[in-house]
Parts: sequence; C-alpha cells; structure tokens
Amino acid sequence: MYSKFLSAVFTLTIGCGCVFSQQRDTFLGIKLRPDVRVIVKEIEDKTRQPIHAEFAQQPDFQFGASFIDDDSGAAFVLVDPGVRVDQQKLEAIITHELLHLRLRVNNYPTFIFSPSIKTAKGRAIDVEQEHVNDLLSVIEHRVFKSDMEKYGLYRFIDIAGDTAADARNRNGSEDGQADAINYARAILEYSDPKDTALVKQLFQANGWTRSLREGADIADAISTSALKTPKDIEAVFLRCLLTLYRPPGASFTFTLTPDPANKYFRRLVINAAKTAKKRT
Repeated sequence: MYSKFLSAVFTLTIGCGCVFSQQRDTFLGIKLRPDVRVIVKEIEDKTRQPIHAEFAQQPDFQFGASFIDDDSGAAFVLVDPGVRVDQQKLEAIITHELLHLRLRVNNYPTFIFSPSIKTAKGRAIDVEQEHVNDLLSVIEHRVFKSDMEKYGLYRFIDIAGDTAADARNRNGSEDGQADAINYARAILEYSDPKDTALVKQLFQANGWTRSLREGADIADAISTSALKTPKDIEAVFLRCLLTLYRPPGASFTFTLTPDPANKYFRRLVINAAKTAKKRT
C-alpha cells in the first residue's frame, strides 16, 4: 500500500558473523581480474583498511549487499552463499558491490529519513527506508551502467523475472512504492524489451496503474539526468522521491541536510519542510 506522510534516518546495521579480510590476490576465495583489483585498492586506500567480506544469507531476490560501517569506517561486502559454486556469478556480484562502494568512498551520498517524518504505518525511518535504499540503488546502477556493461555483469546478474513472479503472486493485492521502483528498474535495466513488456502487462492486470505511472516517471527522471557528480545524484534523488512520496499538500517539500553523526561517508537526512510562499 502506498504510504502517506502525516507530518513533518537510516543507519545501515547488519549483523555479520565470520567476517574476514581479503587476501592480497583473492576475494571470497576467488581471484579477481586485475582491473577489478584496482577498484578494491581504491576503496581500501580511501578507507585506510582492508575490505571485509563474508558469505551471508540475503533476502529473496537479492544476491549481495555492501556498506561502510558507521563505527569503524570499514567497507563490507556480503554475498549470498547460494552463488558460491558459480565462480562467474560470484565475481559479478562482488564487482557489482565494489562499484557501489567506489561511489561511497568518492563522496556519493546515501539518504536516510529524519526520525521526525511519520507515515500512517509508523516512522518513515522504520517502515519506508528500504524503498529509499532501493531507489538509490537504481540511480547508482545508472551511474556505473557502462562499467556493468564493460564487465559483462548483466549476463550473470539477471534480475528479469523476479518482478514478474512477484506481481503474479500478489494479484489482487494493492501496490506500493516497491512496485513503482521495480517497474522503473525494469525499464532501465532489463536487457530484453519483452521482459519489461511482461511486467507492464502484469501490473496492468493487477490494476497497479499508479506504480506504472510513477515507475515510468522515475525511470524518465533517471535516464534523462546528467549523473556525473554527487550533486547530480542529490538532485535526481529528490526529484524521484517527490514522485514516490508526494508530501501532504503543495506547501510541503523534501529537503536534504548532512548527517552530522556520520564521519566516514556522506549521508544526507531527508526532512519535510514548508515551502516559502511567493510574494505578490
């Protein structure tokens, strides 16, 4: 169901067991190609410590995750153990997560809801933060799209079919922000137009017209924006956020402010604010 804000953040915390630093020539037991090792070196040089990684169970339809630890500033990569036997897919997932981390150590921001923002279901930071994370992920995929193509990652990380399967299973239920993001992802990332068309067909059959409209708007905002700098990311993120979560009334908007509690990477707090009245 779509959440509605009633008034005017996120700290990524993942419990990690059996975390280990990577060896000079291997990463999670495999030898990465030299140009990917260059990315590893850049991340480790800028965090001033080795990347930590482990095989850890991931949610459905997710192969990996990565983050900078709030307390230590260390970079972490988590990969689902189910892909351990497929060396090519494993390297693709590791590379994908390293590309996200490279943005992080180069001052590209993350975003968290202010604890003051409430929804009908509770605080946005508690019930909506995952959608903000997914939205940023889609935007960042566009930033390093050429690298994804260069390394052939789309051949091994094939996400087509997941959204279609979910839409079939949820026929008769209401759609929400996740569905709009998934449709935007289908437009931007699916390599076969037939897969995107199938998602659209299933969404239409489910009556998810709002997700179709908002997903298309988000995809258009991302695909038509210059995404060269951290400031570019902030601008398109705000534009997409206002599509995904329309504030209560035209007199409200979203603003971004630096998170003073974070010292290892750039994180911006999402606030709701009244817009200034135009003078007549």
